[in-house]
Amino acid sequence: MSRLARLLPDRFTLYLICTVVIASILPAHGQGVVVFGWITNIAVGLLFFLHGARLSREAIIAGLTHWKLHLTIFSATFLMFPVLGLALKPVLEPLVTPELYLGILFLCCLPA
Repeated sequence: MSRLARLLPDRFTLYLICTVVIASILPAHGQGVVVFGWITNIAVGLLFFLHGARLSREAIIAGLTHWKLHLTIFSATFLMFPVLGLALKPVLEPLVTPELYLGILFLCCLPA
């Protein structure tokens, strides 16, 4: 029995799969799209807030002390990748259309 229990997914994964199946069978239409869009945004914001609220003060201060790591990741995300996207323009120009290159450059500017 314990071997079978290890193979079964946890409740959160089962709920997630059920949500996707239900949304595939019964998609939202009309005004429901707007309502469920708001509900989704609020739920995601609440999820992140509650996850952050569970952190202890020591964990927050410990995270703040790693400012060099945060600065490195920030620089890589918002400086290195956009510059890399611009530097690759001569290589990508003959391979992709101008619109597709703009899409690639847009992706280079987005946070991971």
